Amino acid sequence: MDTYNIKRKDERLPYSASLQFTVLCLQESNHQRIKTQGEIIDASKSGLGIMTGFPVEPGHVLMWNDKHQKVKLHIALVKWAKEQDSSYRAG
Repeated sequence: MDTYNIKRKDERLPYSASLQFTVLCLQESNHQRIKTQGEIIDASKSGLGIMTGFPVEPGHVLMWNDKHQKVKLHIALVKWAKEQDSSYRAG
């Protein structure tokens, strides 16, 4: 089943902002931390949709600083991801 098409609890609305984030790859035995960037393309109370050139996968943890409150750290779990052209769309 394509998890992208599952009905969401909260409606996502279009949103556009660049995003610098760290990917924590906890599934691999060597636990990698990779700094990368992407674009937030939609948002809701319960989640974000992003596009990135980095191959994010379900289970990866993303961390980034709030651009309005620099001391606030955001942490998100990638629930689904799919390759789209030469980028990755994830939520």
